[in-house]
Amino acid sequence: MYRKLVGLLTALALGASLAGPAAAEEKPEVRIGTDGGYLPWSSMTPAGELTGFDIELAKLVCERMERKCRFTAQPWEGQIPALEQGKYDILVGGISITAERQKRLAFTQSYANLPINFAAAKSAGLNGKSAWPELREALVGKTIGVQSGTQSQRFMDNELKGDVTIRLYDNQDSLNLDLLAGRLDAALAGRSPWIALTGTTQGEGIEILSPDLNFETFNYLGVGVGGLMRKDSDELRKAWDVALCALKKEGEIRRISEHWFGFDISTRADPAVCGA
Repeated sequence: MYRKLVGLLTALALGASLAGPAAAEEKPEVRIGTDGGYLPWSSMTPAGELTGFDIELAKLVCERMERKCRFTAQPWEGQIPALEQGKYDILVGGISITAERQKRLAFTQSYANLPINFAAAKSAGLNGKSAWPELREALVGKTIGVQSGTQSQRFMDNELKGDVTIRLYDNQDSLNLDLLAGRLDAALAGRSPWIALTGTTQGEGIEILSPDLNFETFNYLGVGVGGLMRKDSDELRKAWDVALCALKKEGEIRRISEHWFGFDISTRADPAVCGA
């Protein structure tokens, strides 16, 4: 009887040890797509590793969800088609939440918000405009660069198409290079890449132009940034949102944004998602 009991307990223990890893592997890794050339949201180190605000935040979210995550860098213009084809489970990297994108895809709650701005050489004399109409008048006839497939390109198409020469770029790094080389009169992007550029030695001759361009004035620009998923990803979206709620409450998103941007860009917890 004793031997039978010992044998039974040993079998149960062995079964538990074998079932443990299997249970932990039930949920597949989360495949995350991002643009590796959009500092400080997402960029590539000289060693070939992804870094940035969204990368650090996504890693924290994955830890909270107790899920393994794998990051892949791809130019922005190809990310949404790849997401829809099932290559990724979620996209991150300063992606604006807009009604147009929400028609076909799903977002997490907003976790950060920044305006978009024009940037130009200080010697161009374009800064100091008090309102958009005044800056617009100064830009007419200029050559302006913008990253394709972004809210910044949408702004250009809505507000300046036909009045300026628009040059499209696959990534922010290429846009920066042409701006620095004087091949552009100005360029438009989210404020964060300009903060990063003007904080470098090579970018000290570039300035961020006023005014800020945001949702309050141009409602098609969206209400902030979030993670972008397919509409059939309810389970992952809810888990991601739960983690964001906790990270907002604990001040972690504020901490990360102050590290990468120098100030707090975090948005408040969405009551519809996080509760009162």
